[in-house]
Amino acid sequence: MRWESLFADLEAQLAAAGQAGLEAEIAERHRGESASIGFSARLRGQRGGSLKVHVDGAGEPLRGELRQAGAGWFLLQSSSTSHLVPLEAVRLVEGMGRFAAPEEGHVQLKLSSALRGVARDRYPVRLQLRGAPAASLHGSIDRVGLDFLEFAVLEPGSPRRRENVASAAVVPFRAIAVISSTR
Repeated sequence: MRWESLFADLEAQLAAAGQAGLEAEIAERHRGESASIGFSARLRGQRGGSLKVHVDGAGEPLRGELRQAGAGWFLLQSSSTSHLVPLEAVRLVEGMGRFAAPEEGHVQLKLSSALRGVARDRYPVRLQLRGAPAASLHGSIDRVGLDFLEFAVLEPGSPRRRENVASAAVVPFRAIAVISSTR
């Protein structure tokens, strides 16, 4: 009977060692997979979720539901305002779950393409620039280039007409903190 106890104990030890080895391998694979996940994939996994986003140059954090995420940007919808945010302007995101969405099978709309849609429809927007002190312009996007946009500066609430344009500005994408629209 002693032998049976000894063998049972040895089998239990082998099972425990095998389980520990399996758990260590799973943990190592998980770490490896986590290391390959990019910020944009993490954001895509939050679609439909409520986020608090701290943006360089945008004073107060933006709050809203993540509606869309493209290549280098995302759209956050609050109760009355849409915020198009370039990823490079993001400092911190709160409220993200643990999920990520893979890039395979997704057509990634670039920032320039999203901005061309806004320019085409002549939406009035508020353009916040990165840096300190933060600058904010009201107006409309007239034209979008490869890495810049042309912006018609207007008085808030003024329609986009030639006589209402106070000035025209060329803004490199890297200077954009957030583009907000109340439509």
